[in-house]
Amino acid sequence: MQIGGCKIEITRKRIKHLYLRMKEPGCVQVSAPKHWPGGYIQSILEARSDWIKEQQQKLLQRQLATPRFQSYEDHAEVFFEGQSYRLNAVLKSAFPHLGVVTLCHKKKTLTLSLSDPSNLDARKKQLDKWLRAQLKERIAQLLEHWQPIMEVVASDFGVRKMKTRWGSCNIRTHKIWLNFDLISKAPESLEYVVVHELTHLYERYHNKRFYSLMDHYLPDWRKRKHRLNS
Repeated sequence: MQIGGCKIEITRKRIKHLYLRMKEPGCVQVSAPKHWPGGYIQSILEARSDWIKEQQQKLLQRQLATPRFQSYEDHAEVFFEGQSYRLNAVLKSAFPHLGVVTLCHKKKTLTLSLSDPSNLDARKKQLDKWLRAQLKERIAQLLEHWQPIMEVVASDFGVRKMKTRWGSCNIRTHKIWLNFDLISKAPESLEYVVVHELTHLYERYHNKRFYSLMDHYLPDWRKRKHRLNS
């Protein structure tokens, strides 16, 4: 069962009342009396759908607001497009054939080439700059693909670190913003957020029309949203 794009997990128990618990973004755990018919449980959940959506949004905001420490030491874990890589830095003059950042998918390593590999601030600056450039390149490609399909045009886009949102859209200027952390997520998740923000150029609010447009352009958006928020 799904309510408002959230997966519903129902457990029957020897209890008198129904209880809801937000397990994680995109998932709600329900404890229900054993003798209650499934249709009755569903009707209660549908009546509480607005409350469920509100609590899910609060859960997501708390998750996004939780500080995540990124280490820049050797062998630190770095996420890029949904995959985990081990960070290391080498002396630039000793490895002239390497680029500024070298990604090895086979070995799952991400190597920084620096004049001073021991400088952690330099590591952070170089890695963040590279990740931002990679994200902007992918956003531009997605806009080039989706804008003709959706017949809308964003006036511009930007990347910044956000605490409570994956993206935002300025309805007045038609500029969209994407969360810097999206580069750590799977490509399908980034595509979902881009389509989501472009849809706001049709409909400002998250209402029936908005979700109908999302269903039309990206039928599996709920699955992608669940993966992103998990």
